[in-house]
Amino acid sequence: MNNSLYFKASSSRSVRTARSFKLLITLTILIFVFSLHGCKKDSTPPKTKTVAKVETQVQPPPVETLKIEEQGYIYEPRGRPDPFIPLIALTKEKEKERRAVGTLEGYDITEFKLIATAQRGGKYYGLLVAPDNKSYTVREGTILGLHKGRVEKMTGDKVVIIEYIKNYKGELKPRETILKLHKEE
Repeated sequence: MNNSLYFKASSSRSVRTARSFKLLITLTILIFVFSLHGCKKDSTPPKTKTVAKVETQVQPPPVETLKIEEQGYIYEPRGRPDPFIPLIALTKEKEKERRAVGTLEGYDITEFKLIATAQRGGKYYGLLVAPDNKSYTVREGTILGLHKGRVEKMTGDKVVIIEYIKNYKGELKPRETILKLHKEE
């Protein structure tokens, strides 16, 4: 009994395969026929176009026109900065002086405090206290501060220090700092 089922199943498969094969062949033939129909040559020749004669008119001679020369942009440098020069001047490093930097040059001028002044032989001396609580004696001409400021003038109650600082353009500008004596009451 099992053998008969096997034969029925195999015969139905072969029938299906045969039907699908016939269908595939039919579709292929139809596609081929329609594609040949599209390749048919046209029997009608293309229409020729008739060109009408155009009468040419005599044109009057051209009128002389003013020719305006177009000029491109011309840069006028008068009164303007050179665009190729940097705003911040580049400086060449100078040879560093070969002298020992003292403690007075290790702090900013504003960090010092003037606590006493003295006069001897017509010259004034000042006693400055650094941020590290060490005291130093200065006189006119002493160099101190990060920007190598110089003591320019001394009186009984103040010390005037001038240092030259570079601005954003690289120019040296003087800056005056006054340290005043704070009298305790």
